[in-house]
Amino acid sequence: GAGCTALVVAVIARKLELTRAEKHVHNFMMDTQLTKRLKNAAANVLRETWLIYKNTRLVKRVNPSKVRAHQRKFLLAIYSLRKVKMDQRKLMDNANTITDMAKTQNSVYEMVSDMNARQELFDERLASLEERLVAIHEQLEALPDAVARCCHSSLSQPPVPSQSYPPGSLLPSQQQQLQQQQQVPPDCGGPYPAAVPGQPSYPPHPPPKHTHLHPDDAASLTSRPSWSSVNLSGGRLGVMAPPMVARSGSTEN
Repeated sequence: GAGCTALVVAVIARKLELTRAEKHVHNFMMDTQLTKRLKNAAANVLRETWLIYKNTRLVKRVNPSKVRAHQRKFLLAIYSLRKVKMDQRKLMDNANTITDMAKTQNSVYEMVSDMNARQELFDERLASLEERLVAIHEQLEALPDAVARCCHSSLSQPPVPSQSYPPGSLLPSQQQQLQQQQQVPPDCGGPYPAAVPGQPSYPPHPPPKHTHLHPDDAASLTSRPSWSSVNLSGGRLGVMAPPMVARSGSTEN
């Protein structure tokens, strides 16, 4: 019988046990009710205090029975107020179960570990920043000496004369490029310069023709062809020249 009773109690307790969400809802509702009861008990304490003061100080003739009745109610209101506060403490204690405590402990441990990691990272960054500041300070201290050495070396060396070119003259690189363009390669048959790689090519200019008459050409004028009837008769199309007709007043015939 004892075993059956224990088994039934265990099964019923398991069925009546609330889940975590239901426990939170139940605790919230109980807290609300206890808060209302606490307010009512506090109001009763104030009311009975006022009635005791009224029946003892504000009346001409004190009624002992009324005063004792209000004193009893005042004590009951104080007891009820204490009980409500005790119930609130018990509810707060029962709300924090072992599972919630374990989860809270895990979350607090994670937060503390994260804070420690951040603190270590902050210390490392601070150490690296101090090293950089020390290096910068050393470089700034060595800067005047380096500047003085550079100035001393620049003043001790003789000045190098700079080569100046007259206005309108070509630079050495331009003169060399012009000479390469004017050179004629041996395999080139014409009198024109060969094209230089990387330079634009231009069509060759024909040699200039002499339009004036040389004095030595006077002896060879007789051997040059002239526009006579013989040349006209030997045309490409075989057209005969018209017969020569003597004009009136001419002395040729």
